[in-house]
Amino acid sequence: MKKITYFPGCSAHGTSKEFDETVKMVMKRLDVQLEEIPDWNCCGATSAHTMSEPLAYALPLRNLILAEKLDNTTMAIPCASCYQRMKVTKTHLDHNPALSKDIATTIVDEGSYQGKVAVKSMLQYCYEDIGLEAIKSKVTRSLAGMKLACYYGCLLTRPKAITQFDSPEYPMSMDHIVEALGAKATEFDYKTECCGASFSISNTEVVISLTGKILEMAKESGAHALVVACPLCQSNLDMRQPQIEKHNGQKYDLPVFYFTQLMALAFGMPEKELMFKKHIVPVEGALAQIGKIDPEPEKVKKPVKAVEAESEVI
Repeated sequence: MKKITYFPGCSAHGTSKEFDETVKMVMKRLDVQLEEIPDWNCCGATSAHTMSEPLAYALPLRNLILAEKLDNTTMAIPCASCYQRMKVTKTHLDHNPALSKDIATTIVDEGSYQGKVAVKSMLQYCYEDIGLEAIKSKVTRSLAGMKLACYYGCLLTRPKAITQFDSPEYPMSMDHIVEALGAKATEFDYKTECCGASFSISNTEVVISLTGKILEMAKESGAHALVVACPLCQSNLDMRQPQIEKHNGQKYDLPVFYFTQLMALAFGMPEKELMFKKHIVPVEGALAQIGKIDPEPEKVKKPVKAVEAESEVI
């Protein structure tokens, strides 16, 4: 069994508990042991980096130092915000070793940063390290019939120089994973648009506007549900959806799943253990699509003469 370091983040024990629990289920089924960082601290998202640059580096730095003590080569992080703060800090420290010494004065008796642990989002780890074939091999219940809009948000693939994962404009890793589970990923142009993140509390109108456009485009793509890899994105799209529907005068009825919930479902794990009841938007309608496969439309063949005529014009 492979072992990796796991940083759950603050939301894992509350608002995104279903993400945390299904990550653990899925990793166990894939023969990956998660070793949680002992005595980990908040990474500072989303306020620390807007108030104090040294603090913004110091909080993730302590976690990185603690992670190195576990002697694993990779740390996987489910939360996109936590991943972003940890990855940004690691990149700056790796390019400027003196920075870690300056910041270390705020961290007491934790040791020094060595830069020997790779930091990856859980989505990235599933796609790059585990791989699609291994994921497919664990599927016992195909999700064929479900059409899913994969929403990445703005932190998992940006900036490209730091994340070094997938396309910053039109990523496909999550799309490939849900298709490995048997579902169909829809063509969805808003997959990296910002949802408003933590403005959900301080500036709700902005979040309603941004998430409303995301929901509208997901619905237009023909999706039965959205799939995410970020607690803030899930919260804004799911919790705020009834409010957005009222504001826009439209009914979206789009459940918002974590990609690991769908992996666990496809791996044959009982629905009652996947915490679907925690969702604001009911999931039953989307799950009912499993097994309902629309026939592929017949392709219209051009008459040979028409093709020849077009060739002559060209």
